Amino acid sequence: MRTLLLLCLPFTAVATPLLRTEGVATTAGGVVAYREVHWQRGAGEGAQRLVQYLCPDGQPFARKQMPATASAQARGYTLEDRRSGQLAQVQVTGGAVGIDWKEDESAKRQVNRITLPASAVVDAGFDAAVRARWNDLLGGKDLRLPFLVPGRARFYPVNVVHQGPARWQGQAAQSFEVRLDTWYGGLAPRLSLVYADSDRRLLEFRGTSNLRDAAGKYPSVTVRFAAPAKEQPADRWQVALAEPLVARCSVSAP
Repeated sequence: MRTLLLLCLPFTAVATPLLRTEGVATTAGGVVAYREVHWQRGAGEGAQRLVQYLCPDGQPFARKQMPATASAQARGYTLEDRRSGQLAQVQVTGGAVGIDWKEDESAKRQVNRITLPASAVVDAGFDAAVRARWNDLLGGKDLRLPFLVPGRARFYPVNVVHQGPARWQGQAAQSFEVRLDTWYGGLAPRLSLVYADSDRRLLEFRGTSNLRDAAGKYPSVTVRFAAPAKEQPADRWQVALAEPLVARCSVSAP
């Protein structure tokens, strides 16, 4: 029995890796607004995930957690932004979405339950949807999906269009455009996304941030993920999860 357990240990470690990748968000003027540290525990699109949002000086001010799921395109999440006071809890169960939303420190909580449409996308599930329909997109088919805007407790139509091949920091990539009717409380310009040809990972996001700035607005940012994910010691997950959030941080350029 002991020999069997020892033989299983290496397999378990390989089957459930802890991966870390980092993105840097900059304003139109090139100023660093914040950094995103993405942790993934396990393999596959539905693996458990944790995102830390860091001030330019490295202190975390917000945290998002996403449980493991069999439906990566539409899974729940929790978000706490200590700087703005925004709180969100989204749960997807039984063909419905439960939303507990607090816009900022002074706002009242909004609790809603709405129907989950077919092919719906929730938060980071958009990324999984693009990869799942990669061949269709490159073949010229537009991707139309209902996207959840939790602050308004409803789904809005999203249209993803392949713009063509691109070069991104010397590597082969594909460019996409995302057209949204609405984005977290206001009209939004079209978003642009760049994905690597080699592994279909997101390289660049250019559009409206999902985090509020010092003026209470959702700023336009460019988030670049220059390096692929790297494996980390398993205990780094708990360290990242336990790190206290700070209440004062300039999310966008003054």
